[in-house]
Amino acid sequence: MEESKKKPIMIGIIVVCLALAGLITYMRYSKSSGGIADIPSEEMVWVKCSNKACNAEYQMGKRDYYKFVQEHINPLSSTAPPLVCKKCEQESIYLAEKCGNPQCGIVFFVGSVPGDFPDRCPKCKRSETEESRKKRLSGQGG
Repeated sequence: MEESKKKPIMIGIIVVCLALAGLITYMRYSKSSGGIADIPSEEMVWVKCSNKACNAEYQMGKRDYYKFVQEHINPLSSTAPPLVCKKCEQESIYLAEKCGNPQCGIVFFVGSVPGDFPDRCPKCKRSETEESRKKRLSGQGG
């Protein structure tokens, strides 16, 4: 085939490949993104006030919590921004966990036990993450 005919064919192949790559990318990312909008509105998270005079603890919508964090995050900070407490009205609300041990049940800040599972209870030392891993490793599911 002569050079003058090869050039338009090659350009055509490149254009078709780029269009196909664009279509694949569009199809892949136009489906459910797995983002904040996909969190069910009824799903809740525990939060706790770090103000020692208040110590409020309550549940709020998980979607609302992560939407706030996404909108107010400081890229130079290693922690999530605090929310305003419903009780004391200070910027002192942070993500928390409720201990899964029925005899304990305290609400504590995520990562209260340094260097351990983020859901390790500082009072009774139970961790749901650790429990589920033990079950999975022993073949009991989880």
